[in-house]
Amino acid sequence: MPHSDAAATLPLLNPRPHVDVVPIFDGHQCVVIDDFMLEPEALVDYAARNHAHFQDVPGNYYPGPELTISGTFAARVHDSFLQHARAPLKARRILDVKSRLSLVTRRPEELLPGQRLPHRDFTGLPQGQGAGAMVLYLFRDERFGGTSFFKPTVPEHEIKALLDDLQRREQAGEAAPPDVPPTFAIASSQHFDKVLTIAPRYNRAIFYSGEVFHSGHIDAPDLMVNDPLTGRLTVNAFFRLRMAAG
Repeated sequence: MPHSDAAATLPLLNPRPHVDVVPIFDGHQCVVIDDFMLEPEALVDYAARNHAHFQDVPGNYYPGPELTISGTFAARVHDSFLQHARAPLKARRILDVKSRLSLVTRRPEELLPGQRLPHRDFTGLPQGQGAGAMVLYLFRDERFGGTSFFKPTVPEHEIKALLDDLQRREQAGEAAPPDVPPTFAIASSQHFDKVLTIAPRYNRAIFYSGEVFHSGHIDAPDLMVNDPLTGRLTVNAFFRLRMAAG
């Protein structure tokens, strides 16, 4: 198991970061926070020490292994969301938060059919609830790529039919259709327009709605390695929210 005292030793959040709010589309916004932590290298070191505990999570579409982080660090991420992202994401309060360290290691030809398209973190939430997400970039090589956001160009029922078909193909061990090639989602397609790409920066965090289609902008997959010290290491957090009225 990961080191039990990790929560006490992971870095504090910077009380005076640089914060920008960037429009995505249709009122959705992305909160970009630079200099997010005071000592981000402590989190990278923690990931390296616990590399053996990273695991591919069954049923999770992340293209590589992950390691759950909870306790004090998750509480710090919770507080940062409330301070910087609650108003731009139109949330009232947080109902639940989960966070994990993540490494992209999968090659394009290894992607499942559904991993080749932009994705949403949550769908079908009860009325009045919403979803938020965070990515914290913990790598210095900006060629590893940031995060892109996409707007569907076809109706919701067509998107759902496409995603359902890809899931069926995965479960049956079938190949993806020709119009879903084995690449990471980094460009517009017949189903989605790419509307924004947030560039990565060491110790930059972004908050956004988990109900907006998005994807890691992995346009140099040959650079991905399974090493927290030299690979595409991020923290990914997911928030279930009570949304503000109106």
